[in-house]
Amino acid sequence: MIKLENPSNFLMAKPLQKPKKVTCGWTAEQLHEHLQWAVDVEMYTIPFYMAAMYSIKDQSTEAGRLIKSVVNQEMLHLQSAANLANAYGTDLEIRAPQYGTTIPHLDFDLDDPNPKDIYFPHSTAIGAFDVERLNTMCIIEFPTWKEKGGTGATDEYGSIGELYAAIKAGCEARVDLLQANAKQVNHFGNFYPDTQLTITKAGSDGLTQAYNLIDLITDQGEGYEKTAQYIPPEYQNRADDIQPTWDHYEKFTYLLKQPLPETHAIVPYGERQKSLQQIQLQHFSEFLEIMNETFTTGNTPDDFAVVMYKNGAAISACWQNGVLPLFSMPNDQ
Repeated sequence: MIKLENPSNFLMAKPLQKPKKVTCGWTAEQLHEHLQWAVDVEMYTIPFYMAAMYSIKDQSTEAGRLIKSVVNQEMLHLQSAANLANAYGTDLEIRAPQYGTTIPHLDFDLDDPNPKDIYFPHSTAIGAFDVERLNTMCIIEFPTWKEKGGTGATDEYGSIGELYAAIKAGCEARVDLLQANAKQVNHFGNFYPDTQLTITKAGSDGLTQAYNLIDLITDQGEGYEKTAQYIPPEYQNRADDIQPTWDHYEKFTYLLKQPLPETHAIVPYGERQKSLQQIQLQHFSEFLEIMNETFTTGNTPDDFAVVMYKNGAAISACWQNGVLPLFSMPNDQ
């Protein structure tokens, strides 16, 4: 049994309901729900991608470096989604995702073609960097090159791009809620000096800044045109990304065509393995606490960088000792 010291309440994963499309006007509650759901979707990718990344034995390989670049941008996307949500007055919560079931808030069966039929086999369980995990990454980042907007025959969303298209419509409809400098966080300004990563203007004056955060997320993740999956220059990380013009979907589909890197194998658990898993979950618990403190107040604690480092180091230590990382409290506890 895993016993943690002061485990975070956010460590208990809970099933998340899918958002419903807004067909007649936007209430403040509907917009806040969509913005919270966007944060949930971005949070979902971080442990899933990080676990796969640290399972790679040689982090200097092309696969290791490409997926690291995606992990870093998913952290940026979480920051961007949180900044957007806070600017519109959302009461945010960042909770442990639930893995092994479905990707939160999205119904890929609505897509034509259905990416689950293209990228098979796939698995949403935490695991090593393998074909199943890589196929799931392709499904998550599957493009919606033609925006369907927030209405349609179905009341659910089929992709991240479609979800954000609806959020953009909601942000415009309820621009009266848009506040300036509301709990805004900027940890990535040095990597993206040519774009605005916070919302500093209120009402209609700030709408362009709100749109910019949405465009950054979708352009980096899925690409913005079917014929030209190319990240606009202002959204490119030229500091340490080996392919700064590639969006996430292009990176993952490229890696599907390459030989898989060597990964750490899971071994039978002894006391050392159980201890390492408990330590790792403790660090992830602290990660969730500091993420909530940062993005619900707009103030970054002094130990933020230390907590980030320890979280990654603990995941890496698990894999190096044949242990599968955990990102929520087991259901039997």
